[in-house]
Amino acid sequence: MATVITSTALSPSDDAGSAIGYAASAGSACLQQAGLTPADVDVLINVGVYRDSNISEPSVAALIQKRIGINLDYLHDIDRQAAFSFDLMNGACGVLNAVQAGGSLLAVGSARRVLVVSADTHPSMDPTRAGTAEFPYASTGAALLLERSDDARGFGRVHHRSLPGAHGVNGYIPLNEAGSEGRNTIAVDRDGGVLERMLDLAVDSVHGALAAEYGTDAAAAPAAALDRTLLITSQPSPDFASRLAKRLGLASDAAVTVEGVKGDPHTSALAYGFRQAQDAGRLAGHDRLLFLAVGAGLSSAASLYDLTGDAEGAAR
Repeated sequence: MATVITSTALSPSDDAGSAIGYAASAGSACLQQAGLTPADVDVLINVGVYRDSNISEPSVAALIQKRIGINLDYLHDIDRQAAFSFDLMNGACGVLNAVQAGGSLLAVGSARRVLVVSADTHPSMDPTRAGTAEFPYASTGAALLLERSDDARGFGRVHHRSLPGAHGVNGYIPLNEAGSEGRNTIAVDRDGGVLERMLDLAVDSVHGALAAEYGTDAAAAPAAALDRTLLITSQPSPDFASRLAKRLGLASDAAVTVEGVKGDPHTSALAYGFRQAQDAGRLAGHDRLLFLAVGAGLSSAASLYDLTGDAEGAAR
């Protein structure tokens, strides 16, 4: 048994510009597509980083839970089923961290369903300021519903890597400049050459994940080891996925590039890549997915996702 994605939904940017609104609308659509109601969710994990008015308290996850309507008055519900929500902030890697946390809850029976939501926005909630040089992240959101599979389909282990030294990308509030507009202010600095360092880390992450799963021979020949595997990656630049595929010796179409979003989808990138690949029929002909995120500073997370439930096929 493993953790499997049973439903996904995207929340394209609109005039609202609210990260809470994006996450809630994606979460509600995700449940609707699965034929479920908010009462069917046991745990909600919010992995979004940049949020409305730089709000930090109370937990943004609790605000999203309220907006979706997940078991708000469980003492008066028929089954008295409580739900728990929390924020998990780790940049683009947050979704795979949520898979780890949610998978543990599912494995021990503490939860039947875990809803993972993500959304980022400029704190001013002005969509025109998203996807710019000053704020490179898209104003959008996404959701994944996680459950347990009855076979080997789903996520494997999540593998982590990091590079020493500076973070490479820093998002912060410049207090000496913010003044009375601090709630609407954010600065994002990227070091020179950070995208190349991200690519180096991504390649190293793939090698490490393959070595851990299948041995050093697989890591030494990633193109062969990744046969019938589709890469779904974070998107710190529009050409990141194709450049990574090239570095690994794969065809350019072996990695999914997110379409139709202005800027870096950031915490929603993996959900976007998965859903767009699914809608385009690109999962067909593949045995596995390799989810790979780089961008919580210069750290990464990677996990192989079995599409077939065939344990032997995954080792080919």
